Amino acid sequence: MNKLLLPYAYDSSGKLTHINFAHKNERYTCPTCGADLSLRISKIPKGCKYHKTNHFAHKGCVDNHCSESFLHKLFKKRAIDYISAKLVEKNPMWFEWECDKCHEMHKGNLIKKATSIVEEFDLQICRPDIALLDKNNKVIIVIEVVVTHKPTLETLQFYNDNKIACLQINVNDFSDCDRIEEKITHPDVVNLCPNPICKRCGYAKNNAKLVVVTDFCWKCGNKMKIAMILSSYNNYLIGAASFTKEEIKMAQTLGVNIKKKYSRTTKSSYWANTCDKCNAFIGKFYMHDYIYNPHDEEIDLDYKCFNCDI
Repeated sequence: MNKLLLPYAYDSSGKLTHINFAHKNERYTCPTCGADLSLRISKIPKGCKYHKTNHFAHKGCVDNHCSESFLHKLFKKRAIDYISAKLVEKNPMWFEWECDKCHEMHKGNLIKKATSIVEEFDLQICRPDIALLDKNNKVIIVIEVVVTHKPTLETLQFYNDNKIACLQINVNDFSDCDRIEEKITHPDVVNLCPNPICKRCGYAKNNAKLVVVTDFCWKCGNKMKIAMILSSYNNYLIGAASFTKEEIKMAQTLGVNIKKKYSRTTKSSYWANTCDKCNAFIGKFYMHDYIYNPHDEEIDLDYKCFNCDI
């Protein structure tokens, strides 16, 4: 992060003032440490070359991270005010994130079970910036405002162990304080994945579909139907060799010719998409050639572990 300039200060009456509304005949103090501040007003108009951002500056000393501290404090206050208003309205407050565990996009209602909001609620192990509590005063969701320091690994492990959803929101500049709704509804990191976990490998499962496409046989040019299983995260694919018996029957009822074939490359036999005319089959390592073909058929299969079955 570049040096963060301070755009806010308290005037002599204790009112928080933005630099755009400050004037020279007033005394201003730092909202973090209380030190006297001076005005830094650029004489070059905004938009012109060499214009410098207007800001407050500590007199005769460095800022000692006061700008970062106040940014954290201001964003947290505005976030609490925003969520508190939503709790009163009792309307759903949706947030979306790309999961770093299953790579799918998830959506959740931030205040589905929440009845109250607390700043820096004491959880013994940690004090989250914002905590949402249910009717039994149990913490169900926390929000960590990240300006310079992310939650520690110990803190994140505590949230995971207690099934507390932790939303990390990266705040880089004071302009983010004017985009509270956008920042809260699109957190940068969420620790929990709502997808089921594979008992074999411990990875998150993905939504899966049995997909049938049409292409030409690589050997004789005959049109053939090809079955595969795709995840909602499209880089994952399962070929017929890893189909269950039920999935093989499902594909066959859709007109796909799946047979047990011997591969000289792998020196093993496995189920494969096979040409009706010449009996040639598509090997395991060539299934990705067909991943972007238009889908003739799609059948939802609920969740599958693509880590185990690839």
